[in-house]
Amino acid sequence: MQISEQIKNYRKNAGLTQEQVANYLGVSTPAVNKWEKGNTYPDISLLPALARLLKIDMNELFSFREELTEKEIGQFVNELTEISLESFTKALEMAISKIQEYPHCDLLIYSIATVLNAALTLSDVDDEKKLEYDGVLVEWLERTADSQDEKVRTFSIFMLAAKYVQMEKYEEANIFLNKIPDTVIDVTIMKTNVLAHQEGTDAAAFFLEGKLMQAVTNIQSYLYKLIEMEEETGNHCKAEEIAEITDHMVSLFGLWDYGKVVPYLLIAGYRKDVEKCIQLIKEVLKEAQKPWNMVDSPLYYRYTDTVQGKSFSGVGNNFVRALAAEIENKEEYEFLRGNKELEAIFEEYLK
Repeated sequence: MQISEQIKNYRKNAGLTQEQVANYLGVSTPAVNKWEKGNTYPDISLLPALARLLKIDMNELFSFREELTEKEIGQFVNELTEISLESFTKALEMAISKIQEYPHCDLLIYSIATVLNAALTLSDVDDEKKLEYDGVLVEWLERTADSQDEKVRTFSIFMLAAKYVQMEKYEEANIFLNKIPDTVIDVTIMKTNVLAHQEGTDAAAFFLEGKLMQAVTNIQSYLYKLIEMEEETGNHCKAEEIAEITDHMVSLFGLWDYGKVVPYLLIAGYRKDVEKCIQLIKEVLKEAQKPWNMVDSPLYYRYTDTVQGKSFSGVGNNFVRALAAEIENKEEYEFLRGNKELEAIFEEYLK
């Protein structure tokens, strides 16, 4: 932080106007205004008086205690870890002193909270003291949860949520969990635990089933893509092995049965095997018309009350049109265009 910002922030904290600061230091109000805008700087002889007026020391005024390098933080954290193994109380005192010295160094505060949180778990401190120390850690993490450093902010929020779960403060935990994007940290299990305490086991299991379905569907797509990549690079045996894995996965995870055919169709398409492609297209269209009885799987049976008819009906004409359009428009399927047998198949399904 620049000295101009320090002067402005601490002046406001002290409840002083620019005019009052100017009168105290014997300068003009426009001069103070220029200091705060960073256009000019106070004369060096005025700095001690300015610091006293703002009730800070010179280090604070010049932001000497604003930040530490990552190397310095790492060295301190290593030292703190060693001390915590001997005495948690001594380590805590050491940490408090360091944070007082560098009150705005978010990475330092977060790193200290992380080390001491682990140390507290392993310490022989009694339950009453642990509760007190947890309060200190939570206070520090709440400070860094607003950090400008995205990494520090995200992991502070995650740790706060975990602390609140540990303290059985589930509403507070949920507030912080909802601030964490799934793309950054997977908080599914923690959210499930919170939901179980708030709404019951069935609600939590239903939530987890939905997450499982999403994850498995994503994995299925990843496997399809891997098959394509192995075929592109000529690793045909690997593509076939992955196709078999994808086939088994459909049964294991209760997915729609047409997904068993898709991997083999991808392989046939890359190999431009017209006869095999037509055979597999017939199969995939046939399977796609069948209902998906997802609630028959023990993994998703709680969907019984939410899925109409306890199954998804066949994907119908939209799927057929999409497949026909893909064959018509994608370059890799050019070898199938104009095939009379294939055209007849699509016409039959699109009646």
